[in-house]
Amino acid sequence: MTNSNLEKGTDDYPARMDDAPRPLDGTKLRIVTAAEKLFAIHGIDGVTLQQILKGAGQRNSSAMHYHFGSRDALIEAILMWRVTKIDAHRNKMIDELLAQGRGEDIRGIVETAVIPFIRPIEESVQPSYYNRFLLEVHRSPTVSFDDIIAGKADRGIKRMNELLLGQLDNIPAELRMTRIATLRSMLIFAVADIEAVRARKLRETGMFNFDRAVENLIDMASAAFIAPVSRETRSRLTQERQEAPGWSADDPTD
Repeated sequence: MTNSNLEKGTDDYPARMDDAPRPLDGTKLRIVTAAEKLFAIHGIDGVTLQQILKGAGQRNSSAMHYHFGSRDALIEAILMWRVTKIDAHRNKMIDELLAQGRGEDIRGIVETAVIPFIRPIEESVQPSYYNRFLLEVHRSPTVSFDDIIAGKADRGIKRMNELLLGQLDNIPAELRMTRIATLRSMLIFAVADIEAVRARKLRETGMFNFDRAVENLIDMASAAFIAPVSRETRSRLTQERQEAPGWSADDPTD
């Protein structure tokens, strides 16, 4: 895939500003930040609504229902509060990447995956919990991150995935989406870990080389994503193809 095709393709996902959530303030903001922290520490299914209200300093037990209606709506509110900003940041980075003619620069593409996640950590005066919360969302069997943001804050992810796919022309087709899914899981876990280690190190010693950790993660993820397919993996692919119904010795191979 050529760079010009990539630049054209990433414009196929129009921005949607009509669904942008309203800014949170007052009681809603206190509930959202308390819930984000508690979900991050104890897991999505390990926190009661009463614990969240207590963490938010709310004595009125009806405050949760009044502001959010349900536990699911609260989780969606946390995600949309964060992801809307992350998606805007990612789209801006992709626009800049393409304007510089770097649509095939794997490190630049991976930067658009990592850096927007880092912003909540950098901007938070208090310890940040969003990336650990996001990790728990992805671990939860009852919450679908993709369904929540679909059509509202996923334009940047779609554009980024298209750029990533353009780096995999030499990778067998069966492995391409798996590599993207694995990269996403790896980055979510790694950024959550950086967030946790940073908070602990700053608490214990007041020192943590945050920028080095982030740049090293981008280096590692970039290299892993385009790593050559091993002889062992190709052997497994050949075996799968031969065992598939309708396989013929004349079928093309990668």
